[in-house]
Amino acid sequence: MNSLIVIFTSHDRMDKTRECLYSLDDPGYDIRYIAVDDGCTDKTVGMIERFAEEKSRKVDILHGDGTLFWAGGMRKGMEYVLDNGIISDHVLLINDDVKFFEQAIKRMIDTAVSFPGSCIAGATCGRNGKITYGGFRYEMNSVREIRIGISDPDRWCDAANMNAFLMPYDVFRRMGVFDRHYTHKMADYDYCFGLKRIGVKVYMTEYYAGICEIRTKKGTWEDRELSRIKRLRLKEQPKGLPAGEWFYFLKKNFGMGYAIRHSITPYLRIIIGR
Repeated sequence: MNSLIVIFTSHDRMDKTRECLYSLDDPGYDIRYIAVDDGCTDKTVGMIERFAEEKSRKVDILHGDGTLFWAGGMRKGMEYVLDNGIISDHVLLINDDVKFFEQAIKRMIDTAVSFPGSCIAGATCGRNGKITYGGFRYEMNSVREIRIGISDPDRWCDAANMNAFLMPYDVFRRMGVFDRHYTHKMADYDYCFGLKRIGVKVYMTEYYAGICEIRTKKGTWEDRELSRIKRLRLKEQPKGLPAGEWFYFLKKNFGMGYAIRHSITPYLRIIIGR
């Protein structure tokens, strides 16, 4: 029986987390869950414990104080696996707001078998059937993302969202954990660039692994209806696009010239109301 480590982080969305876990779990695989509770106050932890008991699964619950956010929580879970020598055939990184389709694990592992040594980015869609998260390529000499569709003939990625991201364990062990410079965003893209540097390719599925609605821009730094001051404040928050993290990402993966040029672009967008 194939073994699988599933790593996810949660903060106060118990219903979505429950739907995610029950839709993902597959009795045909030996699954161990690493759950990072980032200061949940809504009984998410109790729900996860009941899930573990009902499904007879080993679940390790790690605790944060609400300041880990997504990248920090996932990094904590990844470190736990490596520090404790937990071994499996594959490692699956997920967002806990994905409602997985039936046999999602089997389909992704079957895809991985077809591309040995590669990582598999599971595409997701909204309830309207349109793609929401998945893989991207970058234009030549540009930081502009080109989204890859599930029907595209070439689905090899430069970077990918890690709503459902499957890795061979030996690749995970070689690559390690998310870069500590990231709090919430960009850690998954940065990790993909790191994989590329060590010779590991990322392939996006030709099917949807599950449903995950796209996050709305309303109330974020990209919301044009907000004042410029409000947008600037939101931009620098962990879930925005903090200047230091964005500059670091650009410099590390595209070079200093791109970092200097594109680190000011978000501010220009806010100033001109775009």
